[in-house]
Amino acid sequence: MTLGKFIVLDGNDGSGKATQSKLLTRRLSEESIASTIMDFPGYDRNLFGALLGECLAGTHGDFLHMDPKIASILYALDRFESSKTIRDALAMGKIVIADRFSSSNQIHQGGKIPAEYERVSFLGWLDRVEHEVLHIPRPDLIIYLRVPVEISLKLLLEKRATKNRLLSEGVKDTVEEDRTYLERSHETANWLATQQKNWKVIDCANQFGMRSVEDIHNEVHKIVGSLVKG
Repeated sequence: MTLGKFIVLDGNDGSGKATQSKLLTRRLSEESIASTIMDFPGYDRNLFGALLGECLAGTHGDFLHMDPKIASILYALDRFESSKTIRDALAMGKIVIADRFSSSNQIHQGGKIPAEYERVSFLGWLDRVEHEVLHIPRPDLIIYLRVPVEISLKLLLEKRATKNRLLSEGVKDTVEEDRTYLERSHETANWLATQQKNWKVIDCANQFGMRSVEDIHNEVHKIVGSLVKG
């Protein structure tokens, strides 16, 4: 049996990763292409995912300023817990769609490091930890949904206002509140997109604002189709 493909949808905050992952899964099902969807971190699924939920909520101190190597290991171990599930699905020939994966670790933890040369060194170290030490599956394709920082922040504020967005124990997500952190993460993602062959970037906004969900989905589907259907 031919191995399946591992596809990750990533993006900065407010880019609609979860929505696009679900739309892609549904579209593939309509085309009779077997697929499965996973979201990361696995807050309700994995031991380390639950711990990450507590950290992001501020339960264990200032997670934003925790050393990126230490923080990134927690995220990597969450994915490590799901590695067998991913490999089993790929062995069955399925398309595995992940809403965030190792790329999120690179983007957000790399965003903590101001100096570019230190950031590049960290990204190389993290790649070795995830894929050589822990043997976490490497995605065949990473689609990065790019949204300008100002729009991303605006979308998050609107989301909080309408849904009173909270994490574990009713504490606001301390990471998303830091503008500088988001800006550095955005810079890291743009750099990675120029360096990684398996990355494809979709700009989710134009001069008029955010593109429609349907328009973005059609571009996602086109990119995935070229991989899945050859």
